[in-house]
Amino acid sequence: MPPLEYYRPSTLAEALTLLQRGVPLAGGTALTANRRTLQAVVDLQDLGLDSLDISETGFRFGATLPLQALVAAADRLPPALVRACRLEAGWNIRNQATLGGTLFSGDGRSPLLTTLLAMGSELEWAQHDSRMPLAELFSLRASGTSVGLLTAIHIRRPDGLAYEQVGRAPADLPQVCAAAASFGGAEQFRAVIGGYGQRPLLVQDSGDASPEAIERAARSAEQAYSTAGDAWASADFRAAVAGTLVRRVVRQVLPS
Repeated sequence: MPPLEYYRPSTLAEALTLLQRGVPLAGGTALTANRRTLQAVVDLQDLGLDSLDISETGFRFGATLPLQALVAAADRLPPALVRACRLEAGWNIRNQATLGGTLFSGDGRSPLLTTLLAMGSELEWAQHDSRMPLAELFSLRASGTSVGLLTAIHIRRPDGLAYEQVGRAPADLPQVCAAAASFGGAEQFRAVIGGYGQRPLLVQDSGDASPEAIERAARSAEQAYSTAGDAWASADFRAAVAGTLVRRVVRQVLPS
């Protein structure tokens, strides 16, 4: 096993310089399995990126905030977001894993990424003034493009938020999951499906909250998973369940 260079910067400027030599280290849950391939790590724990800011209009979560901190703030956060965080990992892992690390390492079976995408999360970077939509990060991840140092996640508080999943066991990672968020006095909604592939998928971002719009979202989900078969579930099963779950979560966040 090669020797590992370890750096622990105390400022963002120092961290950005060191990240040219090594990879960021936050909770370490994703890096541990790849230890043999690592040459240098840059520990981010002294940069103060673990803030948890909650207001009536939205949330700002620091990139190195442990997942368990979201669960601990359950009385101030949407229940569906807290539930998705609980389902993401067990208590021990949640105390170590960070929100930023999950954004970079989580795949399509991630309950938390599915919910954050439905909420329209935007990412703040040390190198840029503008924010990046979470969906754009997924695209950059897939291409292997370097994106820089993530500092925080910004989320507008939704009027409604719902998350549902189907798995082999209640606490298992999902075979299929869906999340929906409503905004603008429940006049618009965003629906996302997960449970397969490298990332969750946005199937509807609509200013139309009509029954027809809900049905279009469900059909989009069915089509998106029409070939999504693997060892965990068949494509037919995923497509049928995805449509059902999208109908369910969207109806939960829209007025009856």
